[in-house]
Amino acid sequence: MFPDTNKVKKALVSLALEESLLEIGGSKLLHDVFRILYEKFQSYLPDCYDHPEYLRGIFTEIDSGTCDVFLESLNEKLEEYAYQKPIREFL
Repeated sequence: MFPDTNKVKKALVSLALEESLLEIGGSKLLHDVFRILYEKFQSYLPDCYDHPEYLRGIFTEIDSGTCDVFLESLNEKLEEYAYQKPIREFL
């Protein structure tokens, strides 16, 4: 039995998001993102895979310099998987 590839990609992206947030802002940034995600969208980090617009909504509340560094970190983490269309589209 093979795992659902969509669930695997969603988990991969969630992990990359979490690692990037921790890397650039520590647990405070991670918790701020969790809070804003839930307050604005009633969602959690894995939901960003299907709704990348949630991340854009969050980064309007966090300074743009942080957003740029975050996106750079996320791209580095997911670069080797970007040949897969869903991940490329997410990025």
